Amino acid sequence: MAQPAPLQPTRSQLMPDPLRRSARTLKQTWPYAVAAVGSSILFFMMFQPWMRASGWDGMATVNAFGRITRTSSHLNLWSQAAPPGTKVNGVWAIFATIAILVVVFAAIQAIVHGSDAAGTVTAVAAVVLAVLVLVDVLNLDNSIPKVQASLGMGKDLGPQIGLVLNALRGKGSYPWPGEAVSLHPAGLTSWAFAAIAVAFVSAALAVTRAWQGGLREIVAFVSKLA
Repeated sequence: MAQPAPLQPTRSQLMPDPLRRSARTLKQTWPYAVAAVGSSILFFMMFQPWMRASGWDGMATVNAFGRITRTSSHLNLWSQAAPPGTKVNGVWAIFATIAILVVVFAAIQAIVHGSDAAGTVTAVAAVVLAVLVLVDVLNLDNSIPKVQASLGMGKDLGPQIGLVLNALRGKGSYPWPGEAVSLHPAGLTSWAFAAIAVAFVSAALAVTRAWQGGLREIVAFVSKLA
């Protein structure tokens, strides 16, 4: 009579309890890990140019914090009425940085301790971060006209002298009436749109996971009452 083959232990049975627990925790909390990594990447993206503008006197890029990096052709070097400089409000980026710190810290707590409360904090902070990023991008978009104005020509003969000298040096052509002149386009860069995508995807994952955790707590509470 054939003897029955001994049962082979499954892979989960072969794994030590700490490893099995860690694998289960990672499976449950990976959305928080994605939110933390996405927020960290977003922080470095905030130092890239999110907006670009151009004018007769050069080009300028602006990052999420409102820092303007400008190149000038010195067209208004002899102008007594040059366009005034401009500032871009970067307070939304500062608030976003604080939200990033909260997301990362809360996500670490949720992953290490498996805390649903920390997961909820992660989700809320991720949503706030996404809203702040969107507001910051809209603020930069509204700031394009004034940044372009700071790159324009002065209101006296100084810029005209600059245009003539540029034409004589072969650096450009004098804008005669009726002559079409193309300038570099102004607008938001791909960094700004990528930042919005990263922020909202991270927030969506964190909110979905926190919602599932909340439902599990509700079911467990109802089961105890029953």
